[in-house]
Amino acid sequence: MNTDLRYQFTLPDQSTLEYLFELDGERYILQNQNREPPPWSELHCQQCAHCPYKEGNGPTFCPAARQLSLVVEDVNELMSYDKVEMRVETSQRTLIQQASVQEAVGSLLGLLFASSGCPHTEFLLPLARYHLPMATPEETIWRASGSFLLAQYFREKNNENPEKLEDILRRYENLEGINRAMIKRLKNQVSTDSCLNAIVVLDNYAKHFPSFLEESINELKPLYASYLTQ
Repeated sequence: MNTDLRYQFTLPDQSTLEYLFELDGERYILQNQNREPPPWSELHCQQCAHCPYKEGNGPTFCPAARQLSLVVEDVNELMSYDKVEMRVETSQRTLIQQASVQEAVGSLLGLLFASSGCPHTEFLLPLARYHLPMATPEETIWRASGSFLLAQYFREKNNENPEKLEDILRRYENLEGINRAMIKRLKNQVSTDSCLNAIVVLDNYAKHFPSFLEESINELKPLYASYLTQ
């Protein structure tokens, strides 16, 4: 199997964790998915209230929880504030950065959740396809807004009614529900706070996205002065 994206964490004891991804044309698929998923990743365990899958009419395992399970055991002995060297490699570039465990794992989980196949994270697939590790809030706002507007272009070409900006806010509210459910799944399964706090970081971003979006879009407007007539 080819490796199209590689996440590597060098831990405080100089051991390494490595996650290899293959691009299937649309999403990055994490290798080693032949590992038997744990019981807490089954669909019915702390299932999201807004999950579109019903009992007997869905996968055996929650797509997002199954992806999460591939990382949880690896970082379970680490504390969220421990420092690691994060190295992310693609065929185009390599990023090397010192980060806390919660920051590094949060960046990885953002890619895993968006690529998981969960219907509520599917709108993030374009961002996952062009993954930007450790993106700043401003970078994420620009990427998310641009992706949303490009989606509206394709909807128009497909003779579908365009969505409103409020729709992207609703999608982020759905992400909050997923993050809360993931935390509930993990609480009795982990001995440290590394994965829990990584999800909390993602959840805080989803929670504050609406207010941050409104402020940041106005700040971005001067960059587009050449497109405006007045």
